[in-house]
Amino acid sequence: MTEVDLQKEIRKIIVQELIPDMKIFEPNTFKGFLQDIPLDLGYGNETEIVDKNVPCCIVKINAGEINGASKPETVTVEIIIVIKDESEDMSGYQTLMVVINRIRDYFTANVGIQNKYRMKYPIKWGINDNTIAPYFVGNLITQWDIERMPFHDIARFL
Repeated sequence: MTEVDLQKEIRKIIVQELIPDMKIFEPNTFKGFLQDIPLDLGYGNETEIVDKNVPCCIVKINAGEINGASKPETVTVEIIIVIKDESEDMSGYQTLMVVINRIRDYFTANVGIQNKYRMKYPIKWGINDNTIAPYFVGNLITQWDIERMPFHDIARFL
């Protein structure tokens, strides 16, 4: 049980369980990335790269904290949501809020993942004021308790 395993589980839940039944993104596919949108050097300008990867979420490990040798580690995971909405009334923030609410409500109802990770409150969310239409960006910040990996188990990852 590592921070990266938690990150992968959160992405899987969002992309496979929470978003597929939302018709608001069709015909586009909602994508999920770990830590950042991957570099794609095959495309020319920035707009093409963004358009290829939106709508999406980016599940990002931000920080961790250990408060004692026998205590679980607390890991901060940020979920960034990026959508594109070209409606003239600038209502993309409403679509963004639907996605934020879906994720927030899921983790409020299911504070644990596979009996391995336990979410802690509060859940923080926000909408980026610096977003440039037609793109809308929001985020959720969550904290999770995970059991720490014994030092001797780390060698298998090296």
